[in-house]
Amino acid sequence: MKWHEVSISTKEENEEQFSIFLNTIAKGVSIEHSVDILKAKTDNFDEQFRLDPKDYPESDIRILVYFDETYNIDEQLGKINAFIDETPLVHKEEIEIGSSMIDEMDWENEWKKYFHNFKVGRNFFIVPSWEYADVDIADSDKVIKIDPGMAFGTGDHATTSLCLTFLEDVIKAEDKVIDVGTGSGILSIGAYLLGARDIKATDIDDLSLQVSKENFALNGCEDSITVMPADLLKDETDNYDVIVANILAHIIDDMIDDAYKLLNDSGRFIASGIIVEKRDDIIEHMKQAGFSITDVLEEEGWVAILAEKVE
Repeated sequence: MKWHEVSISTKEENEEQFSIFLNTIAKGVSIEHSVDILKAKTDNFDEQFRLDPKDYPESDIRILVYFDETYNIDEQLGKINAFIDETPLVHKEEIEIGSSMIDEMDWENEWKKYFHNFKVGRNFFIVPSWEYADVDIADSDKVIKIDPGMAFGTGDHATTSLCLTFLEDVIKAEDKVIDVGTGSGILSIGAYLLGARDIKATDIDDLSLQVSKENFALNGCEDSITVMPADLLKDETDNYDVIVANILAHIIDDMIDDAYKLLNDSGRFIASGIIVEKRDDIIEHMKQAGFSITDVLEEEGWVAILAEKVE
């Protein structure tokens, strides 16, 4: 399959607004930061990022948006330009947009430039499949081997790492877990490595389901994870001890009431992908549904919430 790749160069201050909008119209969104931004945010920059400066965006950030070949790209570019015109973004005059057609294999190989092994949470060690043979692994490391392919979720974004941190806090071996919007499957793999053996991974996107299955096999956990297409929790009938969803705030908001109904007593709901500005609204809705807020984590302008069902 071929894909339309749309490149948007802009200021970092516009990242959240673009991310929220683009995730409503595109198959996937990837954000690349300039060298200066990465160095400011990364303690071990020289170890984690091994690229020539020319491989990084010259502007603050470069947003890459992907549409499969069935999309009318002119129509999608029109939507993006309309969004820019109607939204109070900074330095609009400096925003640059380009588009090209790429092969799926070319896209997958691009990940190998930008995605390297790193640690997250207390013990998780995220390792790209192509680096696994060359890394030193400690006995305490819980290694997640990932080959993102055309799905999204490598663990390096704050929203995913916050979810993994909460999973470390709550998962017990006897827990029944559902990972809503699994993407690459990284959160389901994390739950498995923490001892859970009754896990369901769902997504509305067929490609994500395919990639997640491949990653489950790569980590030897395919027999413990059921993979199913689903639109959030709308048609779910089973009950769970843990529901985890790393999506976007307005989608989290749509599933709060369903999550409460489907959780067992004292069940936990881990919700991430929430921008800081939406935190209070989501927390208020959770409380109205009956949840008790156990903890809130924040990183790089993103929020994850751990809530417990209280009868």
